[in-house]
Amino acid sequence: MPDGPRRDPEPEETSPEAPASGPDAPEGPDPAAATATTERELIDVLADAAIEMPWPEEAIEQLLVEWCSHAVDATISVEIVPAPPPDASFVFGDARYLVARRPFGGEPFSSLDRRVLTALATMATASKHAARRDEHLRRRALTDDLTGLWQHGFFRELVEEVMIERHSEYLGVLFLDIDRFKELNEQFGHLEADEVLQEVGARLRYGPFPEGSIAARMGGDEFAVVVRKVEGQEHLDGIVEELTRLLRAPIPVGDLMLSIDVSIGAQLSISAADDPELLLRSAERRMRDNKRSRPGQRPPRWYDEGTLLREMLDEGRVRVAFQPIVDLRTGAIHGYEALVRGQHLEVGQVSPLLLVGSASKLRMLDELTEVVLDSALATMREVERLASAPPALSINLEFEQLRSGSYLLETLPQRLEGTDVHLVLEISERHVARWTPSQRILAGELADCGIGFAVDDFGVGYSALGLLNSWPWEWVKVDRSLVAEGGGEAGRTLLGHVSHLLDDLSLTPVAEGIETAQELGYARSIGVGLGQGTLLAPPAPASAVLAAVTEHGLRLPHLEPHLGQHLDHPD
Repeated sequence: MPDGPRRDPEPEETSPEAPASGPDAPEGPDPAAATATTERELIDVLADAAIEMPWPEEAIEQLLVEWCSHAVDATISVEIVPAPPPDASFVFGDARYLVARRPFGGEPFSSLDRRVLTALATMATASKHAARRDEHLRRRALTDDLTGLWQHGFFRELVEEVMIERHSEYLGVLFLDIDRFKELNEQFGHLEADEVLQEVGARLRYGPFPEGSIAARMGGDEFAVVVRKVEGQEHLDGIVEELTRLLRAPIPVGDLMLSIDVSIGAQLSISAADDPELLLRSAERRMRDNKRSRPGQRPPRWYDEGTLLREMLDEGRVRVAFQPIVDLRTGAIHGYEALVRGQHLEVGQVSPLLLVGSASKLRMLDELTEVVLDSALATMREVERLASAPPALSINLEFEQLRSGSYLLETLPQRLEGTDVHLVLEISERHVARWTPSQRILAGELADCGIGFAVDDFGVGYSALGLLNSWPWEWVKVDRSLVAEGGGEAGRTLLGHVSHLLDDLSLTPVAEGIETAQELGYARSIGVGLGQGTLLAPPAPASAVLAAVTEHGLRLPHLEPHLGQHLDHPD
């Protein structure tokens, strides 16, 4: 038997200073040595990337591109769509792609190249998830569980940070308290009271404040807000008035509506040297002074939802606002969308979402829509007369209203008699995918009468591409989330792809929610033909619409600087 494992003869040692010579020696570097060097470099890149895990959130994409460029001889980029072969694409994060490109006809990517790029993309994804998790934990630790607003302790730190970075900016500090909130707790219980606090928190998060403003729950039923970019005392007073109306608007709690009053104290800060704590105390003192000056404060008021809606309908307090749908190439008004508005004598303004939600729950949607439609048609007939041209009119229709036997739908052709106004019914993209054959037949009958259909809110619901082929849609209204400048490069790029897709399908996109010149310019640059938004024209009552048409016809001259071309003016 052998004494031990067989040993191969040891190779002769070669001095590194004495390279091999002779007729059989290779010319140039040793391929095996070059490969080993490349593999060592790859190991170094992967090791460095792994040691840095998790990568800093603000530099994840930059680091990914840098490390990939060191590891693989290619042009590296991060994009929101994959690249076709022979380029290599790797998913990382949320709907982002690491793309590696080499010149056409160059060496293809090897298996090792792909494994290294996959590993780095995986590290980037893990870093993104870690950053998101850390941010989530941080917010949970620093925000109020019930309202989602900042906790009062951290709010004070945020106020100090704002004071440091403000420079010459004016600020407003608001302190709010719900009037007689204790009675709400005692009469209806803590669960209902918590629903009210949650809704107040939501309204403060999305309230009438300039960008960068900060809201917090200070405890119980007290809240505070730091308002950024205040133009002066008059501007701050206007924000307080608007906030008061917003918070007084009805709050749905169960089958009832609740209306509350709030006391608000406001303190204007014009100097970066102001003490943050003193500003808060001054705003709180003013709030308490305002509360004491109104000794007869009204308790929270409860209304039956059906009674409230019925009173508004019967008293003619459901009104219509009109927002133009604009041709982005010429600035001409293509048509108007009719938007429901409501005002109750006691509770004040009622939000459109609340109106529609209540009408749906109480099976009064058709009645609400009839009021909006009849009022809108009357205004559009007058627009047609003044402009000597019939506009399009769009009305929002809830999916549940598209049913056989509907008196509203059966009478639409008769309501349109005597006018050339083109009616378009907008149905949210969330519901269109659920159409039944009977509903398609009904839509076909309406289409035979010249009534069109449009997809609304495309991009926020199912976004099922199959629905685009399911009907010859008049328009496809692309949701604000894809149009918004704040949506970043990904949203704008996606808007471009959606626009080209609709164009290929011979469908007309309408960009919703255009609020800045940049958004308008981008929508025009990718060929979106129609748009809506506050930059173009905010919703306006019938009287303002008719006055504008009388002066300018179906045009918006104020868009001239944004469109970069002369708009015809009437003589």
